[in-house]
Amino acid sequence: MLALVSSELADLDRRALIPLDRGPHRPQAGRAAKCLQPITLRSNDRDAPADDKFEGLRQRPLLYERSRKAQAELAYAASRLEMSAMSIAHEVNQPLCAIVTNAETCLRRLDQATPDLERIRELARRVIADARRASEIVVRVSDMAKGKAPRYVPLSFNAIIEEAIACLGHELQSREITVALDLTPDLPPIEGDRIQLQQVVVNLLVNAAQAMAASAAGGRILIRTVPSSPGTVHCSIEDDGPGIEPAHLPHIFGHCFTTKEGGMGIGLQISKSIVEAHGGRIEADNNSALGGARFSFTLPGMAGD
Repeated sequence: MLALVSSELADLDRRALIPLDRGPHRPQAGRAAKCLQPITLRSNDRDAPADDKFEGLRQRPLLYERSRKAQAELAYAASRLEMSAMSIAHEVNQPLCAIVTNAETCLRRLDQATPDLERIRELARRVIADARRASEIVVRVSDMAKGKAPRYVPLSFNAIIEEAIACLGHELQSREITVALDLTPDLPPIEGDRIQLQQVVVNLLVNAAQAMAASAAGGRILIRTVPSSPGTVHCSIEDDGPGIEPAHLPHIFGHCFTTKEGGMGIGLQISKSIVEAHGGRIEADNNSALGGARFSFTLPGMAGD
């Protein structure tokens, strides 16, 4: 046996035994062909019964469809999570700013020789109300991210507008912006989520205030509510700012569209999604009676009213 192995080695090309660090290892093609055996790969499907093969082929489209559906659901969840994070950052910013402003005003009044305690109490109550509002916004956005249904209850839309103005009262005063109300009494009640609809009005008011920021003389905002078609409530928020560029009107409610430096571009998008979720519609134009922009939206009244 050993002799046979020695004989085989003697017949090999001595150059094939040269270490790799001393030169190329180049065995002769003919010798390599004799030494290497072909490797045959076998598929398990070849040995499988015909019924199993057919079942495997039938399952492939189903598996592909499940994979595609899982990818779509994952992309939707990621998009919803991104929108939720952006919504919290955008919506909570206003009540947090109001909390800081009222708290600073409260401290300044406490430093006065004869502080107005009743005024200070009012400022403290505003801080509490804004903190609760911020908490409610976080809860609502969290519910939306989890896919929970909004909390719809019967509401007076005129009351929603008055609450929104109260939330922005200090900011509007600091900007010297006057708000005129033309609210039709005895509007049909609507069914909706109070915090979400309040946020629509807040977003549109903040948008109008920012549009008039360049005006040295403050600005004016007009809010109207009227019944439009039977059982439908119509609201318009108008300002005397520069208006909307005609080229921007088709994209004004688009994803992350903004013309403001440092703006997130989601306030109007959030407003549109809330209005549509309540069965309404929203639009923008430059037909304000004050000469600026006008945002209008309609909401359906409660069934039976």
